[in-house]
Parts: sequence; structure tokens; C-alpha cells
Amino acid sequence: MRMSAWAVCDVVQRKIGVETTLHFPTRGRNLLRVQGDLLAAHAIGLRNVFVVMGDPTSIGDYPEATDNYDLVPSGLIKLIKQGFNMGLDHSGTSIGQPTSFFVGAALNLCPQDMDTEVKNLHRKIKAGADFFLTQPIYRADYGPTLIEAYEAKHGKLDKPILAGILPLVSAKHATFLHNEVPGISIPEEAHKRITSAGENASKVGVELAVELIQGIKSWAHGIYIMPQFHRYDMISEIIVAVKE
Repeated sequence: MRMSAWAVCDVVQRKIGVETTLHFPTRGRNLLRVQGDLLAAHAIGLRNVFVVMGDPTSIGDYPEATDNYDLVPSGLIKLIKQGFNMGLDHSGTSIGQPTSFFVGAALNLCPQDMDTEVKNLHRKIKAGADFFLTQPIYRADYGPTLIEAYEAKHGKLDKPILAGILPLVSAKHATFLHNEVPGISIPEEAHKRITSAGENASKVGVELAVELIQGIKSWAHGIYIMPQFHRYDMISEIIVAVKE
């Protein structure tokens, strides 16, 4: 259990002066709450929204909590872009004035079922998604493979893709992500380098992340970095290395 994301976004924007993107899961929210939360977020100055389904409560600290939902991500994207941004709620009633949300959606670059992922991607684009954030990736060729599969069926993919970079901190960390987290696959070469590094594993994790970022510049429009275990020092090192 954590503070609601919109409150964190508000604090960051007011105290740090950095524009934020609100992580907005549909799971656990009924239709009324979804719309009320969106209006509240817009009222306090949040304009970027990242729409996802969200993890089921069964895997968290409160497995007994309900996680019902009325909208899937593509439905919420449509509600925002074709409803709220036009000044209308889900029922077609005026909300007073249009919102101006910029909406992102999730993208899995190494899905078990490529056809299903391409179908979901197309559905989100038709609903009005403005950009996409990927799950953590560890191979540069994941992007072109999915993009080519999409464009073969639906034509040019002209939405920005921001690749997720999650630096590895140890061999144990790499093994856990590879075996326990759906959608994450870590190459054997990365496993070997992290394992052989021993106490210097986090340094190698930074090197792997920098190499990956350099390798995805041909197709990714940007990156976002996820610090693990409060290792913000690694994030700083990656940013400095990439900008050099």
C-alpha cells in the first residue's frame, strides 16, 4: 500500500517543478471513481496519464481486497481522448469544459503471443493513445520485431515509444526477474556478465543498461529508468554515461 499516485505527482510538480506522468490503473476503480479521479487530477494540474490495467490485488499485501473494474485500458483511453477531452463524460453529459490529457499506454515488446499484442496495440491506438511505455527490456532487437509485426498488418506505427530500463543489481536480481516476472526475459550473456562480476555486479548493471540504451536509439523515442532497491546512484551513473 502506497500514497495515491496523483498526490505524489502533485507534490513533485509543486515542490520540484518537474512535469509528471500519472500512473493510472483501471483495476480497483469503478466507472464513477475513474471519472472522479480524472477530474481531480486535471483540477490540480496533471496533464499526462499512463493508463494500465494494474496488478491484481492477489499478489500484493492485501489479497482479500477487491479489484473489480468497469473499463479495460483501451476503454479508458477512449473515455479520456474521445470523451473528457471533448468535454463529455461516459454518459455523454457535459463536464463543464474539455480536459487536455495526454495519454500513454503499456506495450509488451516480448509477448508470448505476438498477434494478441499487435491486436491490443492497434486497439489502444484507435482509442487515441498518444505514446507508449514498454515493460523493462534487456535486448535491443525486441523493438524492431514487434514494430515490424504491427506495420505488416496496420501500416506505419507513428506513436512515440519510451523503452523501460531496469538496471540489474546482482545475479540474484537477474534470476528473479527472468523467472518470476511475466514479460521480462534476460539474455544469457547478461546473466553471465552479472554473475561473473561478483561484488561489482551493480557496476556491470550500469554498463549493460548504457549499452542497451545505445542499441535502441534506432527505434525508441526515449527511455524511462526504474531504480531498484532505492539504487538512485545507478540511475545517475546511467544518465551521465548516456549523455557523454
